[in-house]
Amino acid sequence: MIDVKPNLQTLVRRAEDQFFPWITKWSVESLVIQTDEQLKNANDLLGIGKAIHRDLEEARKEEKRPILEQAEAVDDKYKPIKNRIALGVSLIDKAVLTYHDKKKKEADALLLMQMQEEAPKMAECRTTGEVYEAPEAIVKPVTNSVRGNMSSTAIIEGYEYEIIDPDAVPRELCSPDLKKIKAKHKYDKLPIPGVLITAKSHTSTRLG
Repeated sequence: MIDVKPNLQTLVRRAEDQFFPWITKWSVESLVIQTDEQLKNANDLLGIGKAIHRDLEEARKEEKRPILEQAEAVDDKYKPIKNRIALGVSLIDKAVLTYHDKKKKEADALLLMQMQEEAPKMAECRTTGEVYEAPEAIVKPVTNSVRGNMSSTAIIEGYEYEIIDPDAVPRELCSPDLKKIKAKHKYDKLPIPGVLITAKSHTSTRLG
């Protein structure tokens, strides 16, 4: 014997015949149970309603299943090439960020060296009263943007936040609330007790 699963139309007719008429009739009594007989009827109606609702849910899933399988098949078709490109992008992204970080550290070191070289001159000018003339900067600023022949990339500097000791986090930032923690750190750039804050940059690239 073939098990024919009910479709939506069949289940709607079943609900209209076996469930809704009694609900409509009972609505006059505001669905208040007053006798044992009404309790039995309500119990039967409850069983009918739950059964129809369950069958509707199963029918919905069954009708939706081929669509989901088709969607999964489309995802699987695109996945290999997407994964290969994503791997390549992540490698390039890491190389760009590493080089940018290296250039920034080199610029910071040169700036520090220049300041140390100029410190004696500044001190001498303070002693003699002469006007100190700062030399032309030897450090070229490292920009957070890269322009190629076809693309432009912005390097966006940000942070990752990890709560490592909830009890140490200031009360005004609790439960601890990461949203409040991020807002405070963005405002004052100060360390927050109980929170590990790690600098982490990412790129935003536009072709054209």
